[in-house]
Amino acid sequence: MKTLLLALLFLVALYADAPKELRVGIYENAPKIFTDANGNPSGFFVDILNDIAKKEGWSLTYKACQWQECLLMLENGELDIMPDVAYSKERERHFLFNKEIVISNWSTLFSNKKSKISSILDLDDKRIAVLENSIQQEQIEESFALFGVKPTLLSVKSFEEAFVLTQSGVVDAAIVNRHFGAQYFEKYNLIESSILLNPAALKFALTNKAENFEIAQRVDYHLDLIKKDRSSIYYTAERKWLEVKPKIGLPEWFYPFLIIASTLLLLLGSAVLFFRYLVGVKTKKIVQNAHHLQAIENEKAHNYRQVLYSLIAMIEQRDSYTAGHSQRVARYCGLIAKEMGYDEEEQALLYKAAMLHDIGKIATPDAILLKPEKLTQTEYAIIQEHVNVGIKILQDVPMFHDILEIIKHHHEKYDGSGYPMGVAKDMIPKLARVMMVADAFDAMTTNRIYKHKKSTVHAIEEIVELSGRYYHPEVIQAAVIALKEIDTSENVSQTPRTVLEEQRFVYFYKDSLTELYNAKYLEATLVNNENFRAFQKIVLISLHQFDNYNKKHGWEDGDRVLKEFAALLQKLFPGKALFRVRANDFIVLLGTQETIDGKKAEIREFLEAHKLSFDCIVKDAAQNQINSYETLKKFL
Repeated sequence: MKTLLLALLFLVALYADAPKELRVGIYENAPKIFTDANGNPSGFFVDILNDIAKKEGWSLTYKACQWQECLLMLENGELDIMPDVAYSKERERHFLFNKEIVISNWSTLFSNKKSKISSILDLDDKRIAVLENSIQQEQIEESFALFGVKPTLLSVKSFEEAFVLTQSGVVDAAIVNRHFGAQYFEKYNLIESSILLNPAALKFALTNKAENFEIAQRVDYHLDLIKKDRSSIYYTAERKWLEVKPKIGLPEWFYPFLIIASTLLLLLGSAVLFFRYLVGVKTKKIVQNAHHLQAIENEKAHNYRQVLYSLIAMIEQRDSYTAGHSQRVARYCGLIAKEMGYDEEEQALLYKAAMLHDIGKIATPDAILLKPEKLTQTEYAIIQEHVNVGIKILQDVPMFHDILEIIKHHHEKYDGSGYPMGVAKDMIPKLARVMMVADAFDAMTTNRIYKHKKSTVHAIEEIVELSGRYYHPEVIQAAVIALKEIDTSENVSQTPRTVLEEQRFVYFYKDSLTELYNAKYLEATLVNNENFRAFQKIVLISLHQFDNYNKKHGWEDGDRVLKEFAALLQKLFPGKALFRVRANDFIVLLGTQETIDGKKAEIREFLEAHKLSFDCIVKDAAQNQINSYETLKKFL
């Protein structure tokens, strides 16, 4: 059963359209990304992103910021995408990364001439500048610990600041990415060491929102294409920005210096080669592991998203009421949470929980889920069990762990009378309190069998009345403001809309002999005929003395005649709602301009052939105020 469920989870996937306008963070990290002398975005990543945006029809707006500021803006949703971000598992908790590596990178140490740093062992007690909140700062201490050295790290806002401090002697050395160092170390009269650190995979980072998954996928699609084409923008930009230009006109002192340096290097060659070998082996292993882990994590993330979309699709296919319910509840949750001042991360968490809050109803039998009458105590207990079933389905998927408590408690009540735990007041998780109100509001404003939907005003009034009993007063205050403009005019109901849905209603709503609708469904149809707009005319056809026919010809022949008569009505009134009530009474619902003239003759001909007579009357539903089966009975 579990294998079947997992197979079904991947059958359907939903995709969201990518936004057409993207806000891009740009910080000073030449030559990969920077602002040129004219104030225009430039660099390797800018060329790549501009090319992808042109192909996708995206509009890019670049916003200048410092590195740390850019990361905060991206996490807070003030930016949509950030180029040139090194991937790490810690950062993946805050951002969405594309799958394809744009370029691989590592860091190089550059020192001033007074520091005399020639190997990693010389860094003990040295002052070293590193970029604040960078991969270098996050991983450098671990790398140095392998060699037993303990330098003092100084955080800086940019690589340029790191080189300025190194040149002036405030620090002994700076660790920067290889591309920036190769371009600018001579400008600041620094020395490039042989110390290489922190291999990293550079990618595009996006705000961690569901709607950005499609953007990341499109970025990966184009990166894969341009990296395969040697004539593409990828290699043009690489040659333009990342290739180190040959030096022209070496100074005269260079050759004597080269001889002296070569002699020193020969003396230290064995040690340097040994340490470089160790670093190279470690670096290669780290890069290989990083690529492997990244591939696994990206595949997991992709599969998780497909599972999420498949679960939502399965919920919506369950019945005509459930379709759209999760999306509406998610929307109402967002409006209430925003009014209450919850941040975007909490709103996103609530949205994900709302989309899956009814997943447990997959296990609820149709006979209970669609039952129009009052449920028995056992049936109600089975309905309640959908919460625990939903938790069991989601708890083994890591990406759903953060929403389990919200889903678990979305049917609790403020006074403790809810389920499944019976917790009360502030013991109910704060985001679950929001979903309780949003879920109730959608239920009130949706047509159900035998229960007509309420208007927005009346639904809010009922929710307010239950404040302090079912719902948290603080949430109600925000909901009154957030939901007052909701338009509930769309006719969302449990009534079947397709042949498949109609057949699922047969158990309760169809006459077993004629397969016409029965009195139960007639009651629901009359109740839901809001303002008499769905139909206006009610045609009542009553067969006379059918008991005598059964006595004379037998019950089997009588049943055959009733089936044939039902088939005749379906032929005469295609697409119309047809009902058999009691034994020999038939109902047809028509619009204002529709008539039965010309069809009575065929009905009469059929019945006279069987020596039967009938009455046929037409009643105006509005004039006679026929809005229930009880009000209709007096005309039968």
